[in-house]
Amino acid sequence: MLQLYRPPPGALLLAGALVLAGVAAGTKPAGAEGALAVGLPGDVGRQGLAVGWAVNHGTRAAAQAEALRRCRDAKEVPQATRDLCKVVETFDDACVALALDPDSGTPGRGWAVAETREAAETAAMEDCRQSSDEKRRAACRVALVRCDGR
Repeated sequence: MLQLYRPPPGALLLAGALVLAGVAAGTKPAGAEGALAVGLPGDVGRQGLAVGWAVNHGTRAAAQAEALRRCRDAKEVPQATRDLCKVVETFDDACVALALDPDSGTPGRGWAVAETREAAETAAMEDCRQSSDEKRRAACRVALVRCDGR
């Protein structure tokens, strides 16, 4: 005769309590690491800007590697700009935003990492305005927003 395993009384309650304790302790979902890589030449207006990002990766190293790969694969800018790519930010459970002046030949660019999408966008726009010529400050636009671990 086949016998089924029957857990002792209370064992299922104990297992459920342990799972809930892990959730209450703030365990994060897998893949909550992010990074931003930038290739920033001396003259962004002439040499462009290379940017790469990564979100929701399992490790910081994986996020950094992906951000660098994307930055170095930015085909719309010269190789010399892509060669300057380096990780400028790493983050966990945050948002990254990039703001640019959309006209080619203009220096306006900015990026930021913040706890919320709105805060990242606001900080990136401010950074873009500060790097722009006075007449072009109003031209800055958010070009990218990615959030990690959300």
